[in-house]
Amino acid sequence: MLRLKRGIITFLLMVISPAGSFSQQLPVPAGESKAKASEQNPPKPDSSTQKQNEGIVRINTQLVQVDAVITDKKGRHVEDLTAAEIEMSVDGKQQPLTYFKHIKLPGTVSRELPAKKKTGNVTAPESMPTRQLDSKEVRRTIAFIVDDLGLSFKSTEFVRETLRKFVAEQMQEGDFVAIIRTGNGLGMLEQFTSDKRILYSAIERLIWNPLSRDMMPSFEDSAVDASDDDAVQKQATLDAFDEFRETNFSTGTLGAISFVVQSLRTLPGRKSVILLSDGFRINSQNDDANTTNQLIQAMQDLVEQANRSSVVVYSIDAKGLQPFMPGADVGGRANAGAITKALDTAQEALEGPVYLAKQTGGFMVTNTNDLNIGIQEAIYDQQSYYLIGFDPEDEKFDRKFHSIKIKANRPGLTVRTRSGFFGSNESEEPSEPKTRGEQILSALMSPLGKRDLPLRMTPYFFNSSKLGPLARTLFYFDCSKLTFKDGPNGQKQLNLEIAAFAFDEKGATSDMTANRINLSFNESQYQQVLANGLAYRRDFTLKKPGAYQFRAVLRDSESGLTGSASQFIQVPDLSKKRLAMSGLVLTAPAATDEKNPKAGATQSDASAPQPGGLPSTPYVRRFSQTGWIQYGAAIYNATTDKKTGKPQVTVQAEIFSDGKPIYKFPAHLLELATGANPEKFDYVGKLRLNNLPAGDYLLHMIVTDGLAKKKYGRADQWMDFSVK
Repeated sequence: MLRLKRGIITFLLMVISPAGSFSQQLPVPAGESKAKASEQNPPKPDSSTQKQNEGIVRINTQLVQVDAVITDKKGRHVEDLTAAEIEMSVDGKQQPLTYFKHIKLPGTVSRELPAKKKTGNVTAPESMPTRQLDSKEVRRTIAFIVDDLGLSFKSTEFVRETLRKFVAEQMQEGDFVAIIRTGNGLGMLEQFTSDKRILYSAIERLIWNPLSRDMMPSFEDSAVDASDDDAVQKQATLDAFDEFRETNFSTGTLGAISFVVQSLRTLPGRKSVILLSDGFRINSQNDDANTTNQLIQAMQDLVEQANRSSVVVYSIDAKGLQPFMPGADVGGRANAGAITKALDTAQEALEGPVYLAKQTGGFMVTNTNDLNIGIQEAIYDQQSYYLIGFDPEDEKFDRKFHSIKIKANRPGLTVRTRSGFFGSNESEEPSEPKTRGEQILSALMSPLGKRDLPLRMTPYFFNSSKLGPLARTLFYFDCSKLTFKDGPNGQKQLNLEIAAFAFDEKGATSDMTANRINLSFNESQYQQVLANGLAYRRDFTLKKPGAYQFRAVLRDSESGLTGSASQFIQVPDLSKKRLAMSGLVLTAPAATDEKNPKAGATQSDASAPQPGGLPSTPYVRRFSQTGWIQYGAAIYNATTDKKTGKPQVTVQAEIFSDGKPIYKFPAHLLELATGANPEKFDYVGKLRLNNLPAGDYLLHMIVTDGLAKKKYGRADQWMDFSVK
């Protein structure tokens, strides 16, 4: 339900009754030059950024275009080749080139890892939320496939620490990353994102699968006495069962990779899949042709999908460096047969990962205990490549496989490219979604979301005394691209559909809503919503603590255009009696004594337009450069002093711009109002912007409990806002 209110169509938010309040001011900028230097207007994409969007493999009746990485003897990119130095052959027949272009992504990537920290294990640094990337802002797309269907217990911990280090030290601005498990579902946390909070949560939930196929070399002697018929038959049965199970798990690994590759198809540029696995066999150990053919067919299908989606697979052996010497777990001395079997197992485990990497233009990384070296090499490999194309003959579209070979005539160079293509053209590709359901589902599942309609979503957690944990979710619709129809009596009509979902960390739907919104406006109201937009609110019931993702799709019923939004929140477990905070609410104060700001100034839950007509409600959070911000949150489970019965809670605010703190206010010790409950009270603070340069910012509110254990004595929340 929506209702009209001055300045914006909206709902009233929950009332925040301030038990403590505090006013702060930003320092006035020293001069105009400093103000300009702080502006957050994003740079226009340069030619190199635009080039990466051309990097998709094209196979149509006019052009077959593939990507190739060319390196020298030291593995360094060679970037000055001309078309005259390149030869391309298809099915052994040389082809004249009709397209040749070198693509280099913006920025510089070193082949060396960042300097190692003095501390042993990598711990997740404090992570801030990031805005959703536009397709033009995506610099590198990387999918980490964690093959928990084929990882030992040791390898699983190895992979977990590797991914922590990548997110903390190797991930850069503009990276679009997913961490996806092959055997434990495709849950909410397994999505493409630039938000490190989601990635850290996904990493912490990587656990060993005790049913995974065992590809670790074994030095135990498993030979069976050939004269014992019963033992031979029993062993044959066990071998057949093990191979059946291993084949199913290997097929599951390929299926999960295939799902990721298909989701990457619509993204621009050259994309990376980094497979972290102990490996899987291609050839049947029992000489079963059906088993071998099943895996080969699955891999060929996957390679074809990867080549058409411009996805390169890099395989990393998660087992690390293998000494091939029996350890203390092997009794006695391993015989020659056991050692030979261990060596064979190690080589067989590389069959599948090597095939996927080679056929898609990637490479395999083995025999290293620092898996981040392999990741860094894969990242470096994506930095520079050539797009090479030729005009195909009609018979090339015969639905058969055609091999491709590319050769550089300059001595000492290595060329890596895709193995070939199947002869089907782009006209056979799936069409755009047409029906209402297809459009909504496409927008919901798109890795980068849909941007045809502007949609803003803000979920924040709070604990209702009657209903328990809730996520109050605020939606803001910019009406500039919505379709208004002429109605009776000069009215303007608007018909919208909104679908919103709350997913838990396992990908299950915790709560959802789907509504049709039919509205009519007179001329005055019509002009008002065009200027200020529409707001909508929905409370989602959360069944348990943990990580949640909220996804929403807005559809214009008249035009069929869609817009989507996605946000992530962590819901604390209040039953553990540890310090926690609700979500952070930002609005403009109803009244401000600008001449004499002080702690305890009058607060109000009302929202009003900022001077100049800028909406500054929690739905929009746009503030005037000369205005104020009122911010508030509920604080839970503060520890009380046994003698005084009072808590020792301090609150501190910080403002971030472009990922860096620009203002940090002193911590403020709260004095609770008489009768306030330390287990749950509300705090409201204010700060003056003092001509803060126009741009996008983050407000960080930190609450510290001086009486709690250090490990549990801090809670914080973030919220974005803009200055106009």
